[in-house]
Amino acid sequence: MSKQIQFRRGTSTEHENFTGAIGEITVDTTNKTIRVHDGETPGGTVLAKQSEIPDIAGADYVIESQLPTAANNYTWYRKYKSGWVEQGGCAPTINDGPWTITLPIEMADNHYSSVITREYTTYGGTTTDYAYDAVWVKTATGFNCWEKWTGSIALNWHVSGMAAS
Repeated sequence: MSKQIQFRRGTSTEHENFTGAIGEITVDTTNKTIRVHDGETPGGTVLAKQSEIPDIAGADYVIESQLPTAANNYTWYRKYKSGWVEQGGCAPTINDGPWTITLPIEMADNHYSSVITREYTTYGGTTTDYAYDAVWVKTATGFNCWEKWTGSIALNWHVSGMAAS
């Protein structure tokens, strides 16, 4: 013989005036949903029905990523289901350019957007950041940039666009 399990149940109004025990599951007979209780919240937490969950089939989301570490030369990226990629990094501090940046993810072509920020220390010790465009060779796998500078500077970069297929 099969066994039947029955949970405590009540209407939506009854649930709003009820605080269930920690981990208790109850059935809302008005909305035909399940509520999970924490021992503190009146009404508990309503769990969504499958029909209430949005369809994400057409949504774009991250399918691959990398955090910056010393092992990957302080580069990072986020690659999306659509093929869009955002990536960036920090070039080491050097005295005077040029910098050659190799992208962690190859782009579809050289028509991607790029933002470069130069960080430098003045003789007074003040650090200043500002964006500039000094890219003079851009390919699908990387770019070169250069600016004559006296003193110690670091280069922060960010590019975004479609990845190579």
